[in-house]
Amino acid sequence: MDRRTFNQLAISGSMAAFLPEFVLGDKRIISVQLYSVRDDMQKDLVGTLKAVRKMGYRLVEGAGYSDGKFYGKTPQEFKMLLADLGLKMPSGYFGFGSANYDPQKKAINDAYKRAIDDAASIGHEYVIAPYMIDPDRKGDKLKQYILGLNKAGEYAKQAGVKFAYHNHAFEFEMEDGRLIYDAILQDTDPNLVLLQMDLYWTEKGKANTIELLKKNAGRVPLVHVKDMAKTEKQETVEVGQGSINFQEIFKYTPAAGVKYYVVELEHYKTSPMQGIGEAYKGLKKLKF
Repeated sequence: MDRRTFNQLAISGSMAAFLPEFVLGDKRIISVQLYSVRDDMQKDLVGTLKAVRKMGYRLVEGAGYSDGKFYGKTPQEFKMLLADLGLKMPSGYFGFGSANYDPQKKAINDAYKRAIDDAASIGHEYVIAPYMIDPDRKGDKLKQYILGLNKAGEYAKQAGVKFAYHNHAFEFEMEDGRLIYDAILQDTDPNLVLLQMDLYWTEKGKANTIELLKKNAGRVPLVHVKDMAKTEKQETVEVGQGSINFQEIFKYTPAAGVKYYVVELEHYKTSPMQGIGEAYKGLKKLKF
């Protein structure tokens, strides 16, 4: 694009179509967790990503890394595919467990080091540990897991990316006199282990979401945003169609350090693709 064309577009207002939301002064940087549309991604990778882009999303969060590949493609191949479609992937899931940490060597294993290196090569800002399996939630395994989080964060920092832990509801249960979430918060270095706070699961776990955001100011660069159905099961629903008061919660996200608001769905009233489209519209209506 030459300078004359740029100036004409800027004057006419058409330039907005070429600029990301945060350049336009919108504080909302919205992403979508591709786990929400995992079946669609398996059936038609390119078509699904094109549809996501058409909905208005510019950013995606990955959940398809395995054996050095992202959704079956090398880091460079998938990075080029995203670029061709006008998408970026600043964060992604990389499953982490106590088995990834060797207490004798006091280091994470080579497989997880490779995952972090691949995350850095594809352009991630954040490597996210998305889930803690049942055996890791008690006793020595939990202690080993938390030590591992610190070492993963340390290696991530050396690789030029940041490491974060994603919560569910079980972290707000007691283990050895403390909430599991408190054990993670207190026994990890906040400079090495950040938080991707899932706002649905904090509410589901009956935690005080606002107090958690206030207590961890500067440590929460990403949040997951999915609403809670007004039903007995309290399943996930599209933003704006449930019981969570996001408008009140979002008053406290800037001070917590939130940069990315990541849409996710685990249950669907229609289809996964329609669901994340509706969730995007619902999130855009809220004030940040």
